Amino acid sequence: MTELFGVDLDRLRAERTYRAIEPADDDFHDEEMSDRWWETETCWFSWNVPERAMGGWTYCQARPNANLCNGGAWVWDDRAAYPWELAYRAEYSGLQLAPRAERDMRDFEWPNGVHVRVLEPLRRYAISYADPGALELDLHFEALMDPNAHPTGVVPFVKGVHFDQAGHVTGTMTLHGETIGIDCYSVRDRSWGPRPLGRPRRARDAPAARPATFGGVGYSFCAAGPGEAWLAYAVPGPEVEPVACGFLLRGGTYAHVLAGERRVQVDPDTGWPLSVEIEAVDDLDRRLSVRGEAVSRHWRGHGGDSLVRWRWEGAHGALEAWGEDQTYLSRDQWEATRRRARR
Repeated sequence: MTELFGVDLDRLRAERTYRAIEPADDDFHDEEMSDRWWETETCWFSWNVPERAMGGWTYCQARPNANLCNGGAWVWDDRAAYPWELAYRAEYSGLQLAPRAERDMRDFEWPNGVHVRVLEPLRRYAISYADPGALELDLHFEALMDPNAHPTGVVPFVKGVHFDQAGHVTGTMTLHGETIGIDCYSVRDRSWGPRPLGRPRRARDAPAARPATFGGVGYSFCAAGPGEAWLAYAVPGPEVEPVACGFLLRGGTYAHVLAGERRVQVDPDTGWPLSVEIEAVDDLDRRLSVRGEAVSRHWRGHGGDSLVRWRWEGAHGALEAWGEDQTYLSRDQWEATRRRARR
């Protein structure tokens, strides 16, 4: 197969490169970064409780050159979507990060309270968190596959390194005194590299009117169990969004996603995604066709995350499983999406 979705697949196969992810990558990467303040490293884990329409995260972000830590823990369900209404939300910013000599992410309690410990390099992890009376976590992540490295120089991680990994999450979550068993399939990710922040500035000779800009990311994934998982990165834009990359694990065989298309139906009043359809092709010319319906969400400004019931064809027939869709948009894209939904 040479061309699909308007993309030359053979050219992508020849051009794309991927960083080899090694056990040392479980640790921090300060040594690979420049001295700019916006150099960033992240560590994210997710889980879900489908029968409760409930999703959860721990997310830790380090800005080592600024000695800062951000992030925390979230739990949401179908009773609320905005940050101040969630079942649990502890989102910290500007916490002090210890010097590099005092940090080893292979066994590290972040300033936000999340503790991550490597049990087996690149395969098994223990995640704990304690906010007594509100949220306590005792979780284990066991990988279903090797880490999937993001292609070098491809959006949204044009610079820096990123990888995703599907896995089996087990353990307990105690939410407001209720202990809930966790036994699900989900995804973790890691990244390190530059993430500049700041208010956009107009060049002196630029027109006074602000041109429409489009940006953000569409990040969708699902894991149904051993041998069956997928993930897709899309670039938000007009009604049909190009899929830039990702992975497909089918029947135990893994390959990079090369290209595809993503379509999102949103609520015209709230802008929340209601359903998502993805068509994609991988490095082995296998096609992926999935459809998902959002059942709950947590929303942050012009975007957010949804717990999604996904359906697709696996190696041995139809599959239905739970995952997420993360849609984060620029203001221009948010407004354009709402206008289309109201037609």
